[in-house]
Amino acid sequence: MKKVLNELYIVEENDTLDGIAAKYNTSFLSILLQNNILPKMIKKGKVLFIKRKIN
Repeated sequence: MKKVLNELYIVEENDTLDGIAAKYNTSFLSILLQNNILPKMIKKGKVLFIKRKIN
């Protein structure tokens, strides 16, 4: 059984959704859905909630 880890991430300058998703082993769509946001809402300082599965 995989465990789910909930984390907070603060968007930094030049971050991309793809880059953030890769860092947390998730998809950019998952990040958008978890935070109920649109891609244009990703700006420096934005706090994102990220759920990721860990072994």
